[in-house]
Amino acid sequence: MKIAGIVLAGGLSSRMGQDKAKLQLAQQTLLARAVVLLEGLDLDKTFVSGFYPDFYCITDIYPQCGPIGGLHACVEALYEDYDALFILPVDMPLMGEPQCAGLLFEFKTHPQGVFYERAIFPMILPLTLSLKNHLTETLASAQKKDRSLYCLLNTLKIQPVNIIKQQDCRFHNSNTPDQWLSCLEIHQQLQNTKE
Repeated sequence: MKIAGIVLAGGLSSRMGQDKAKLQLAQQTLLARAVVLLEGLDLDKTFVSGFYPDFYCITDIYPQCGPIGGLHACVEALYEDYDALFILPVDMPLMGEPQCAGLLFEFKTHPQGVFYERAIFPMILPLTLSLKNHLTETLASAQKKDRSLYCLLNTLKIQPVNIIKQQDCRFHNSNTPDQWLSCLEIHQQLQNTKE
């Protein structure tokens, strides 16, 4: 099975006030960290949903439609050549290899797709005609509420899997300056426990 890694990085970062993909953590941009993380998994190739010249990028067909717009562009671009997408947003800087590998393991049991309950991302979606049609119809809809990830997960019956309680901190987002500061503090604590 051919699985493509996707880093969702095409958003406006309006709540952060600057491009989240370019934020630095441990001498690496969040975008570079996410790409390196996915490249370390058993995936065939990693792409970036967004426009960053140093990476293999897929730009949105429908700009400013959030993660659904990015997913749609990736599905359209990769549908013929891949069987599934492993999707990770750029704004989850604490995500680690064990959590990602765990999701790949769960996908073997749940080929309809999997995501982490309470976190949504990362997720693995099989490249099916149902997914392709759902995204196309969603973006054609005048109802913005139809563009929710929850709607996609429910409609396609994607399997939720539990987050291990001790790993909760790995699923933090950094959408705002306060969330980013919290991620930096947690990252430092995680580094201190390694020493």
